[in-house]
Amino acid sequence: MSLDINPARLREMANDVRRNADAIDAITPIAAEQCTNARQYMDGSDLAVKLEESLQALDLVARYHATMIRNFCTDTDYIANVQEELDKAIGAELNQAGAHR
Repeated sequence: MSLDINPARLREMANDVRRNADAIDAITPIAAEQCTNARQYMDGSDLAVKLEESLQALDLVARYHATMIRNFCTDTDYIANVQEELDKAIGAELNQAGAHR
């Protein structure tokens, strides 16, 4: 089995996926105004408390996923770097082996 890893394509994918994390961050907190208004206009309401807690949980989940997406991108960039270094090392060994013939 052979793996054809293209570092440039890996980095391109990481950058594309990273933009998704940026888009998620751009919309969080998802419902900050609604969260604030729930308590302000429904003072003493259990529904308002549950609504606020639900919106906060939704924001927490969105931030978690944005973090996981960024971690994936960081790992992908790292693998691209490792592959480039491996390719350079293999190339150097092949050149050296060819010089000894």
